[in-house]
Amino acid sequence: MKTRQSRPPHDPLQTAIPLLRRGNPWFAFPLDARRLTVLSALVLSMIQARSVVLFTLKNHVALSGSRATRSQCLLRFVRFQRPDGLFARVALSCLPPGDLDLILDRTNWKLGTRDVNILLLSAVWNGFSLPLMWSLLPHGGASSQVIREALMERFLKACPNRRISGLLADREFIGTAWFTYLQRLDIDPCIRLTATTVVGTGKMPVWACFKQMQPGAVRFWHHARKVYGVSLLVAATCNPAGEVLYLAYRGQAGKNLARDARRWQAENLHAALKTRGFHLEDTGLTQAERVSTLLTAVSITFIWACLTGEIQATEHTVRRKKHGHLQVSVFRLGLDHLQDLLAHPSRSSWSTLEALIACFE
Repeated sequence: MKTRQSRPPHDPLQTAIPLLRRGNPWFAFPLDARRLTVLSALVLSMIQARSVVLFTLKNHVALSGSRATRSQCLLRFVRFQRPDGLFARVALSCLPPGDLDLILDRTNWKLGTRDVNILLLSAVWNGFSLPLMWSLLPHGGASSQVIREALMERFLKACPNRRISGLLADREFIGTAWFTYLQRLDIDPCIRLTATTVVGTGKMPVWACFKQMQPGAVRFWHHARKVYGVSLLVAATCNPAGEVLYLAYRGQAGKNLARDARRWQAENLHAALKTRGFHLEDTGLTQAERVSTLLTAVSITFIWACLTGEIQATEHTVRRKKHGHLQVSVFRLGLDHLQDLLAHPSRSSWSTLEALIACFE
């Protein structure tokens, strides 16, 4: 029997995954032992290398065989198609019970002349949005109504027991068909409008309803009007740069303006997955299925880092800046801590890793 000191670093994580199946949705991955081993080792290698490039990870991943063998093992793994909706159920178990505020956004990059374009559905979380489900678009630019509806239907089918209180989105996600679809699902929009959006029955653009706004000013309607065929309220706010932002919503203006501010959590998520974390855009993969599988693995890594960072923030004093945010984000706190543990393997570090796996429970 291996002692704790001689166990590979991925053993605690790999061992914990099947144990968490019993009565717990977290990590209920229907994977065989071989794929489970690769997934566990891949998650830890991403933390060590802060990269998703398989050519780089082959030098970090704790798998047996030569570099060429490990490289082929990783390539075979990303060809594996996970069951649809599985990760969404996994991720939601990290959120407290209650209604969800979802964020619909898009992140994209180019690899040569190829577009890698991801339509991403996430949930408002703790400074970062929590990735739930995504679609790889077969083209650059905005998503179509058909693809958006298909993504929402996949999520609702996978997670039918969580009520959606609202959907936050930018000006890209507007239109009569889209707003009507959200109304049919009983999902309240909290969506920004373009200045030329026609409101009411008089065919008036929204900018004409909110003229001469000063920086810091907020105005809102007391009565709903037709916006893309749906009765909604509209608020306008002017930022310090003098740009006026228009928001369509239901309910209270103040609450929805605060909700819209949390939409930027999706930008924090993108930054964590890309330039400030794992450099997702550096992957050489372009095939939709492979990028999707890789995104599942890096999302698991991201969530574990955030949960670990939350623990670190409670155990150690982290200074807050004037705007109230932590000087170091919970994602960076957790990622640094996990990387430090893996960079200095010992009996103590492996015990700490095993304890941190309890985050998932």
